[in-house]
Amino acid sequence: VKTVTFHEKDYDRILKINSREPETIQLEKSMLAQGNVEVWLGVLLNLMKSSVHAVIREASIAINDPSYEMIEFQNTFPAQVGILGIQMIWTRDAQYALTNARTDRKIMAATNQAFLEMLNRLIDMTLQNLSKIERTKFETLITIHVHQRDIFNDLVLQHVKTPADFEWLKQTRFYFSDETDKTLISITDVNFE
Repeated sequence: VKTVTFHEKDYDRILKINSREPETIQLEKSMLAQGNVEVWLGVLLNLMKSSVHAVIREASIAINDPSYEMIEFQNTFPAQVGILGIQMIWTRDAQYALTNARTDRKIMAATNQAFLEMLNRLIDMTLQNLSKIERTKFETLITIHVHQRDIFNDLVLQHVKTPADFEWLKQTRFYFSDETDKTLISITDVNFE
């Protein structure tokens, strides 16, 4: 967080947090910057966490919506959430393909092709007239997705056909659990919330 946005008339009321990129997240509820600084900064920290969490929850819903469109998603959400979103999509689609690979002989190749198309769509964005920050965002997304696509391509070449295979489990996987309302990052059998 680089700065905060205060209410125009209620000067001690913080409404938003702002990054240097500049991206803004509306706080779930406004707060007053009054009293002992260590107290209201603690309140601000907790509000920032819950507000970013709400944006991640919203992103998880968006990527599972049938009308999801990747570029619109990336332009709607802050860059860090956009990166997390593309990682959750990769995990979801790869997990689905691996779960169904034994009964659907074409699903691994089809998913690999879908990941390639996603990568090409990101690359196409860099051919447009973008601001420096937008270009950096899409270049970062490309770098991450190239790595993800390479991992999945290796799984295809190794004939991995189950999500229980260590070649899959050793990868960093990203989930949003609706049941616990938390983001999970899994590596082998370890989960980070």
